[in-house]
Amino acid sequence: MQNAKQRLSGPDIVRSMAALFVVSVHFFFNCGYYSTPLGSRITFMMTAARWLFLCCVPLYMMLTGYFKCNKEPNRKHYLGLIPVFVSYIVISTIKVFVGNYYYGKVYGVKEALAAMGNYTIAWYVGFYFSLMAIAPFLNRMWHALKNRREQHILLISLACITSLFPVISLFSVSNVYIVACIGSVIELAAPNYWQMMYPLLYYFLGCYLRENKPRVNKAVLILIIFASVFVNAGISYTYAAGGNFNWNILGAVDCGYNCITVVLCSLALFLLFYDIDLRGRKLRHVLEKISSVSLEIYLFSGTLDVIIFDHVKRRYFEMRDYAWLFFILVPLNFILSVLLSLIYKKLYDTIAGAFSRRT
Repeated sequence: MQNAKQRLSGPDIVRSMAALFVVSVHFFFNCGYYSTPLGSRITFMMTAARWLFLCCVPLYMMLTGYFKCNKEPNRKHYLGLIPVFVSYIVISTIKVFVGNYYYGKVYGVKEALAAMGNYTIAWYVGFYFSLMAIAPFLNRMWHALKNRREQHILLISLACITSLFPVISLFSVSNVYIVACIGSVIELAAPNYWQMMYPLLYYFLGCYLRENKPRVNKAVLILIIFASVFVNAGISYTYAAGGNFNWNILGAVDCGYNCITVVLCSLALFLLFYDIDLRGRKLRHVLEKISSVSLEIYLFSGTLDVIIFDHVKRRYFEMRDYAWLFFILVPLNFILSVLLSLIYKKLYDTIAGAFSRRT
């Protein structure tokens, strides 16, 4: 394991940012955004922010490829999933009890077991287990590529078959004849059949970044981020036509994680921060601690959403109220999630350490 002097701050920044983005994007589910007509400056800015925060999952997927690209199919790799499994079961159980306390009996024993078993309580955990099952074999495929040219061909191919369709399809259904014709022709390069393979694109992007360490002008990356989120917001606004947010525009597959503009934004965010090496020891330490419990933050934040919004919704009913409450509720949830996660991790490490000494 790298020591403090060798450990770059960049990946910890990216992981901490992804954890914060998780809390942020879940805010939109709880504040009534999706049932509010998009017709004001506030809702436009919230739409742009929503597309930015949606990069949380792609960032996590790229981080997985970045850190797991050399894993082998051995006992150590698969035993490493045990802490993730325990965290999922323990914190999900807490969420079940909290949900029942605040909402009445939402979960009986059967319902709770079903929700945990099919990962509806935390879908990303189910995805992560599945990815880790095949990650060592994906790594062998990646390392079998002969050179950077073949790596580029693989990444471009995956981008075409998983990420282009959400944008290209908008042109093919245009009411403008010539635009629809051009869109239909371009659509030949973006078949929609393999869109659900988008996690492989992010995983292999992480492998590529780890192996090649590319550097891109920071100003260009910032421009790409702003362009991506505002293009997405503009498209969402246009197709809403004064109505509510339309999930099928750019987001028909997994909310839009596979949309090429989200891919570009996520990649730009990763490249913007991953090679940073902070000097301040205290800040490095804080980011390292947050990074070490990012999964637990994701799990605890959903439980805290139940508690926080149960109280907030008794006093605030208008979308304009939630626009400024974002700057209070999201930091509150994030800080509490971090604290609970660190406490949980300390307890887990203590119990696991005592168990290992006995055996």
